[in-house]
Amino acid sequence: MGGQELAAGARALAWLGAALAVVAMALAAGCAGESDKSAAPAAAGSPAAQGPLPGSPPGPLPAGLQQMLADVVSIRGLPAPASLDVSFIARADLPALLDRLLTHDDRRWYHNTTTLYRLLGLLRNDQDYLSVYNSFGSDAILGLYSPPDKRLWVVTKDGKAEDASALSRDEKATLAHELVHALQDASFDLDTTLQSVLDDLDRNLAYTAVIEGDAVTHERLYAQRFALGTGAGSLAAFALAPRADVPPGIERELRFPYSAGADWVTALRARSGTARIDELLRTPPSATALILHPALFDSGWRPRPVSLPNIAGALGAGWARESGGTLGEFELQNELLLRLRSIDATTAAAGWDGDHYDVYVSGGRSLAVFRVFFRDAEEAAAFAAAQRHWLEAAGADLQAPAGVTVGAVPGGATWALFPGAGDSVTFVAGSDRDAVEHAVEGLIHG
Repeated sequence: MGGQELAAGARALAWLGAALAVVAMALAAGCAGESDKSAAPAAAGSPAAQGPLPGSPPGPLPAGLQQMLADVVSIRGLPAPASLDVSFIARADLPALLDRLLTHDDRRWYHNTTTLYRLLGLLRNDQDYLSVYNSFGSDAILGLYSPPDKRLWVVTKDGKAEDASALSRDEKATLAHELVHALQDASFDLDTTLQSVLDDLDRNLAYTAVIEGDAVTHERLYAQRFALGTGAGSLAAFALAPRADVPPGIERELRFPYSAGADWVTALRARSGTARIDELLRTPPSATALILHPALFDSGWRPRPVSLPNIAGALGAGWARESGGTLGEFELQNELLLRLRSIDATTAAAGWDGDHYDVYVSGGRSLAVFRVFFRDAEEAAAFAAAQRHWLEAAGADLQAPAGVTVGAVPGGATWALFPGAGDSVTFVAGSDRDAVEHAVEGLIHG
């Protein structure tokens, strides 16, 4: 997997190409050797580890990398950072660095998202997001940038310093990508903004798509200007076949910022220049629907606010809300794609107009409640029908006591689909039928 980067949540833009996803998306974080699938997350906000970070001591960019930075500045049109340190790290030491860049907030995000994704079927019950994310690409990272540290890491075989003249074309393209992140961070304080969207899955992924779409777009332009070839850099990873140990829904999510995000940003740049990209780096887009449907971007559309009652009391003693937020059109589509044809899944999710979910836990039990709004009742009915077909395709034995369709997916969650309510659809996914039935009662009477 040539020319990849891996995301470490809001802490490090070492993202495949992510996010965090955020990913950091997610956005999200990446960590080799993570094996704790059920431990409660540590206290949020405190550093995950103490002491110096792995790698050589930070120092100024070598002359060749200074020239690369100047070239990237000329292509992207943002000023160079006031200061940018570089460290070189041996590939053998990279897992320790990725682990150290994770904060407790990052680990909490991974823990909570694992709970949600197991219920949705995006992860098996024996999988956790952090380990899967690491499996996706950490063995091929060539470079990463950490906003809090204002520091670029360059991965070499033995950790010894290399100048640009010694780098392959993939390494040059990937470092150009990372240098774009350094420019973004210097002008827009990515760490602060990433933290502000960390717990909103949809906005988190949309912002990751802007960050990574910008970096991929200008990595391409750098490669073109300096004749590195069309296959150089982070985009080379996407020509590879899917990995058997990465669930398809997670792979689609991890690729989204570099494919759909890059296409969206490239078109935006061609139409409106980099100033519009800069606006989105200051203020994250409100939803992935804007990326899936570019015409919405200039229409003034925004997702409607959605709420759900707190049903912890209805679930019984010991239950507590673990997380909640907006799932978004991409994730609805992503879940449907596990069992439905692409055209059916994308059509069913396309009328998304806003949603909210809440996840509750009690020991090893878990449950998630979802309410999704669509542009009209017809689109809501189409989504509800698609969700029912999804359950049937998954082998659920569906029954409809009191008008609510209930069924357990073999080896997965028990689901409850409420009857249509105009332009909204409400559904529940839980680890056991008893919890789901209590949730249904709580929603009916709450």
